[in-house]
Amino acid sequence: MSRLRIVSIAAFSACVLAAPTMANDNEEAKTSPKIFQDVVDCRKIVADSERLACYDRNVTALELAQQTKQVFVADKEQVEKSRRGLFGFSLPKIKIFGDGGSGDDEFNSITAKITSARENAGKYIFTLDDGAIWAQTEQGYIGLTPKPGQEILIKRAAMGSYLGKVSNGRAFRIKRVNE
Repeated sequence: MSRLRIVSIAAFSACVLAAPTMANDNEEAKTSPKIFQDVVDCRKIVADSERLACYDRNVTALELAQQTKQVFVADKEQVEKSRRGLFGFSLPKIKIFGDGGSGDDEFNSITAKITSARENAGKYIFTLDDGAIWAQTEQGYIGLTPKPGQEILIKRAAMGSYLGKVSNGRAFRIKRVNE
């Protein structure tokens, strides 16, 4: 999946999340898109026929908005996949990428398979199985020659930096790049 598509999915996902807890959490409900909140608000109608008419009208509007890509509904698995694909990029703190503050929902590391590794001016550039490209930031021996199929562990380090480690090699500074 291309980086542009992942970023687009993530941006659209910020509009609507299909999570049952959103309707029950007052703070969350206030930040829900109006089109979603209109469906949730139908529960407040006492008369059965009016409530059903409200659901029919608002669910139809929500479905049309999804079909015309005005909103994107994603489940937790899709959100996690997008978050993993975006690991290493600086992103704004929005609820779709975690709770926006505590860090509990953030990815602190990923493990992936190397699909290619090439050396450029004494530094390695890695392409991973998810299509992400990472580059070693400092020249230096990393303990082995990386090869396709090997696992690489990339974890967050101090001050927004990242450390990479291929198999049993040494840790080295690495950053996510666009190529």
